[in-house]
Amino acid sequence: MTKNRVVYLDLVKFVAILLVCIGHCYVMVPTIHSIVRPVIYSFHMPLFMLVCGYFSLHSLELSFVTLLSKKFKQLLIPILSCTLLSILLFRGGQNELIGSVWFLRTLFLCYLIARISKYIKLPVEIVFLLSWLLLLILPYGGTLMVNFLYFYFCIGYLLHKYECRISTHKILLFLISLICFIIAIYNRWTFPCEKVDLYFIIHSPIKFLIQTLIGFFGSVTVIGCCKLVDCVSANNEMLKSFISQLSIIGRYTLGIYVVQTFLIERTLSAFIKMDNFSVSPVLIDFIFVPLIGFILCVACYYIVRISQRSKIINILFYGGQKY
Repeated sequence: MTKNRVVYLDLVKFVAILLVCIGHCYVMVPTIHSIVRPVIYSFHMPLFMLVCGYFSLHSLELSFVTLLSKKFKQLLIPILSCTLLSILLFRGGQNELIGSVWFLRTLFLCYLIARISKYIKLPVEIVFLLSWLLLLILPYGGTLMVNFLYFYFCIGYLLHKYECRISTHKILLFLISLICFIIAIYNRWTFPCEKVDLYFIIHSPIKFLIQTLIGFFGSVTVIGCCKLVDCVSANNEMLKSFISQLSIIGRYTLGIYVVQTFLIERTLSAFIKMDNFSVSPVLIDFIFVPLIGFILCVACYYIVRISQRSKIINILFYGGQKY
């Protein structure tokens, strides 16, 4: 892309897609009682959606028709292409029709819901809150976790909209989020996000509140850490170069997400099961699986870089994005 990029935000995007890859790699070690996996799954998709919401500020100022046309090219065409390819390769039938690249479907819906909501002549904060509450009580609002993740999309949008006001309190916000996230990890409150519906909210309100807050605290912690690393690396050329390379990978999150769906989620995780290890489960949990996830994430990046040279592949699977 020709416009100036904010390095630490691209670094956040890299961390988000890396966590997705690592999380899917844990399927390869089903006998490991992982400590890391529940922590990752407690916030990595909220983080992803919050970042998407942050970058939605200008898109949501477009007319509904213009936005729909733009997101049709960026999201809906890759969704349709991936779904068709998944059905042809894996014969998943209805599961592939609904679940293939599910996050892109959820993101597409979040854009549409947020844009439609903005037609209501009320302050955007109130409109977003009302639309989120409506999604929480609708019978099928939890489909593809739209009602849960929409909250983070809205939060990301508002963080960008009020960035100047929030900047004076960003250190305090980061420290509070970091402390709360550490407390949650220590007390084993981190767990994979559950599907949210009215029954879940009524019968497990505390669990719903904890799940929502941990998603937020974990996301803000990662964003703050990335900003801190970016600042520290400014005085170290070697570290700055390394961070710069990771941030470049972060620009390709959509493509990496698509490729990892087929490479990691559908292929490697389905056919490779590593059950017998002679090393400590702790090393597998904290080092081996994350390292495999990192290597595969980078591999997916290079697959995207090479395959996107084909204009047709770039349009069909990567939304025709220009980096």
